[in-house]
Amino acid sequence: MNTFNSVERRSRLSAVEIVAEVYRRQPIFANVAALMLALMVVSFAGLLVDTRTFNGINVWIKPLKFESSIAIYVVTLAWFWPYLDQSQRSSRAVRLAVWWISAIFLLEMSYILFRAARAEGSHFNNSTVIAEVAYAVMGIGILSIVAFTAWLGWLFIRANSSGTSPILRFAIGIGLIAGAVLGGLTGMHMSAQPGHWVGGVANDVNGLPLFGWSRTGGDLRVAHFVGLHAMQGIPVVGWLASHALGEKAKPIVWVALVLWAAVTLSVFVQATAGRALFPL
Repeated sequence: MNTFNSVERRSRLSAVEIVAEVYRRQPIFANVAALMLALMVVSFAGLLVDTRTFNGINVWIKPLKFESSIAIYVVTLAWFWPYLDQSQRSSRAVRLAVWWISAIFLLEMSYILFRAARAEGSHFNNSTVIAEVAYAVMGIGILSIVAFTAWLGWLFIRANSSGTSPILRFAIGIGLIAGAVLGGLTGMHMSAQPGHWVGGVANDVNGLPLFGWSRTGGDLRVAHFVGLHAMQGIPVVGWLASHALGEKAKPIVWVALVLWAAVTLSVFVQATAGRALFPL
């Protein structure tokens, strides 16, 4: 039994062991996550000393949210990595995907930090030609990450290494594809709008704690968030179902996919109708 499976059998892992395990699984993604955590410290320090605002909230809140989101994204991919076949992991295309995803995330975060330092928007910023071009390039970069993620999901489904659960590999693959499709489509729709608000007050004041979602009208970020996190949620369902039902658990994964898509569509329709998920 390989090291990765034996680690997952253990009921408890310390924080240090978890970090070490992430590094063992995929060191490049682990380093990106570590950098994001370091930048979160910097952004939090900025939040404490800088009183400037953008869209009604402190300029450093957005970088904090994106840093945490990117860290979660790459740690998720790193944790799943052993479930690919060794031949897949060592292929030139997969190694390119790792470096590409990492580079695009780092470039995007650099741009978000640059705009935050100037108390300007990185998204929906059409104030100058340079800002428009930068926003478009950033969108293309994120679409490439979405495409690579969906492709990696397909590779997980096709993987057949011994010693790992076929149901879990299947759930990981379905989750990555679903997260890429649902998160990508909702993100594309949102980026084509003048902002993420639909009705209500067009600023982030009095947004939902932690998430910042509008409580006075619709907010397209909700559907994007829900759809994107299928990449964690569906694999968790698959892991639980495989432990309970063994190889008979595949229908549960399909049900989870349908329900996740339905919830994403529901909150998307709610947002486009201008209704807040948690109104004031």
